[in-house]
Amino acid sequence: MPRFFVPQEQLPIISGQDAHQIKDVLRMKVGDELELLNGMGQSYQAKIAEIKKDKIIYTIIGHQTLDIGSRTDITLAQCLPKHKKMDLIIQKCTELGVAKIIPTLSERSVAKAEKLERWQKIAKESSEQSGRAIIPEISQLTKFTEVLNYKGQYNLALIPWELEKTKTLKQALSIVHSPLSIVILIGPEGGFSHNEVVQAKAAGFIPITLGKRILRTETAGLSILSMLNYHFDQ
Repeated sequence: MPRFFVPQEQLPIISGQDAHQIKDVLRMKVGDELELLNGMGQSYQAKIAEIKKDKIIYTIIGHQTLDIGSRTDITLAQCLPKHKKMDLIIQKCTELGVAKIIPTLSERSVAKAEKLERWQKIAKESSEQSGRAIIPEISQLTKFTEVLNYKGQYNLALIPWELEKTKTLKQALSIVHSPLSIVILIGPEGGFSHNEVVQAKAAGFIPITLGKRILRTETAGLSILSMLNYHFDQ
């Protein structure tokens, strides 16, 4: 059944891009059913009652509260990569359950253009596709030094670094217990500068290794999220 996030105040109408998707792409008809989510854990089973030029009117035929609980709340602070790699990162990290993504500007970040609206759209569509009850938050573009100031909001702050050879993710996780909130700082293509790593360590971020191989920036976040999902069985 097709799934769409619809703001609570918009019920019982779907408009904008979602209306176009239902009418012109999926070619749904009056009487067809769909699932609507309000982004706060509520799911509504709906039946299309009327299709207009720019909106879909429907009736609610069922309702349930979804389980949105999680033992871990993971924020990914992703230093901006080149080209459209950020699109891929947001899409896949949403599928893997990230709670928040902070696009981050570091010393070696090449791309500086912010595409917040596009990234939020990608997160919404990926949440619909993957069956999430809540869309992850995509923050405004944030400077590296500002991200370091967020450390106090989390139980654990990690910075994967290719020059860290001994401290593993498993070892870092052993110092905390769930329920857990984690922030992970991922570098750009050129990696973090030595000065940035020094600053991160001083702010309380723990450098960790992700293994023997150096991962690309678009792979590192996906890798650590997969490891965390396995570790916490969520």
